Amino acid sequence: MAYAFEVVSIRQNISDTPGEIGKPTADGYRTTNSLLDMVIKTAFVPQIGGAAFYSPGQVKGLPKWESTEKYDIDARISDEDRAAWQNPAEQKVMLRSMLQTMLAERFKLAVHREVKDAPVYSLVVGKSGIKFKETDPTMEHPEGMPLPWGGILDNSRDDKGSYMRLYGASMASLASLLSNIVSGMGQHEGTVQDKTGLTGRYDFVIKFPPIEPRAQGGTQGAFADPDPSLAAFTAAEALGLKLEKSRGPVETLVIDHIERPSEN
Repeated sequence: MAYAFEVVSIRQNISDTPGEIGKPTADGYRTTNSLLDMVIKTAFVPQIGGAAFYSPGQVKGLPKWESTEKYDIDARISDEDRAAWQNPAEQKVMLRSMLQTMLAERFKLAVHREVKDAPVYSLVVGKSGIKFKETDPTMEHPEGMPLPWGGILDNSRDDKGSYMRLYGASMASLASLLSNIVSGMGQHEGTVQDKTGLTGRYDFVIKFPPIEPRAQGGTQGAFADPDPSLAAFTAAEALGLKLEKSRGPVETLVIDHIERPSEN
């Protein structure tokens, strides 16, 4: 069954204010100052491989304007859909369907999926066992940001580096996050697939080392970025997990057609 928002407002945002990741609200969906790829990744999720969302290398065909133009989207559901919207499981299905309808109608989006056998990393439990705990559902994290695919994200930084904390996240979400970290390694080589067999919701802390300044042409100010693959391996090891080279089916979402949004 296809669902649709009753009312949708889409406006380009050219301000310098921080954006807000798209998320469902009590009566619909809202995102501010966001790139369209995050909306697309919320509307379409991989059907194979167990990933929670597509990594950058798994979405192909986006136009150049998509990487620079940001939008505010405010969408409202109908009164008839309100009762079903209150059920979290139904809401997830409804939101994806409504976003797909909105993208097709307002952005003329057309996509297809491709699956290829490719090199991947399998996320498995290390010899010493996991070093994280299942989520306590009674704990609240108001300082964090709810993620469209589930869980709460909280970023922080100190003189020892930066920290990414995930609360109530699935192993698929962690694997997809690690895929994002290593996405600079190539089209598919950075894809991480969950093979841990863990099915609960967990809290994770991922630490990134500080970025060290280095001299360039006799001046300070250029920064050496940590190797993304090393950061992913280090993060997995700190959690009692391991990334192993393997092969597996990798799904790609291919953008066949997309336009700037039609007028409200």
